[in-house]
Amino acid sequence: MAQTHQDNQESSDQDVMRLFERPIQVRSFIMTAILVLLTLYTLYFARFIFIPVALALIFNLLLGPLVTRMQRWYIPRWISAMLLIGSFAAIVIYGCYTLMGPAQYWIKHAPEAFTSFDEKTTQLQQQIQEMNESTEKTKEAATKMIGKAANQGQTISINEQSLRDQIVTNLQWSGGILFMTLIMLYFMLCGRGFVFRKLLIMTRTGRSRRNAVRIVRHLQSDISRYLLTVTVINTLLGISAGLVLWLLGLSDPVLWGVLVGVLNFAPYAGAAISLAAITLASFATFDTLGHVLAAPAAVFALNVLEGNFVTPAVHGQRFEMSPLMVFFALFFWGWLWGVAGMLMAVPLLVVCKVTFDHIEELRPLGRLLGR
Repeated sequence: MAQTHQDNQESSDQDVMRLFERPIQVRSFIMTAILVLLTLYTLYFARFIFIPVALALIFNLLLGPLVTRMQRWYIPRWISAMLLIGSFAAIVIYGCYTLMGPAQYWIKHAPEAFTSFDEKTTQLQQQIQEMNESTEKTKEAATKMIGKAANQGQTISINEQSLRDQIVTNLQWSGGILFMTLIMLYFMLCGRGFVFRKLLIMTRTGRSRRNAVRIVRHLQSDISRYLLTVTVINTLLGISAGLVLWLLGLSDPVLWGVLVGVLNFAPYAGAAISLAAITLASFATFDTLGHVLAAPAAVFALNVLEGNFVTPAVHGQRFEMSPLMVFFALFFWGWLWGVAGMLMAVPLLVVCKVTFDHIEELRPLGRLLGR
């Protein structure tokens, strides 16, 4: 068994190395670099157009098989697409309306949360310094751990009006993106397969058509299965986090559960952001240090359990991605499209991997993206 695994690893390494065995022409390399830069420039400055397109394509892969199945039950595609999109929009609108109050509360009390965090860390630093006054190294370690702001007695201040204006602007921009996404998704679901059929007409041989049909069917099946699985896992993670925070007594556990579930679509970075927000809320809510640390510690434990045991066990080796490639995808799409790019980074990476795995000439790239 070990010998077989080693042979497969050596075969994968050989396939990857073949990518670099071809001769590189300077002119071709320069033209490719210019094309890449122009593409990045276009993706960044036209992100209000490309983000809805990318989101619509991802949701299309997730909901397309369901629309096709409803069509087999003699339900027209436009009706099934309207029902699915309407249900999704209703859930989003109801969720935003329900969470608007708690979100406004925490935005209003954000300065108090930072002040409480500053005060408690200052007290913790004083206790550590009193216990370890004998050595200078301990003082320096405590200073680094707590932070220079607490050591120098500085206070953290936040412009509440500026924070609100920024959040309102982001919500308006996100609302426009979501509206465009739903419109594009509707037309994609209604005309599913239209563009593909046109491309099949352009193919010259029957063999090419059969290969194209086989590849597209595998892509739809694999990617929709992955997206559905990830959605279910993140939903259960958000529910679990909300229940744990409710048991610990943290205010508005539904808000934090939704935050954990949604941001988990961006591994590592999303978990870090939600953990930081819950930590600040915990500092603003509880008094004792042990009670303060209980909430973020519980959420961190759930993230570790999901990331290291649940998701790998459900996906198996088929959808395992290289951690380096995942981190690079998060960094790249986050830099290019912000939070929306971070949430779409891993689904887009999986789409690329599955596509490469089903095209023989691109399989080395698919193995490069995997573990």
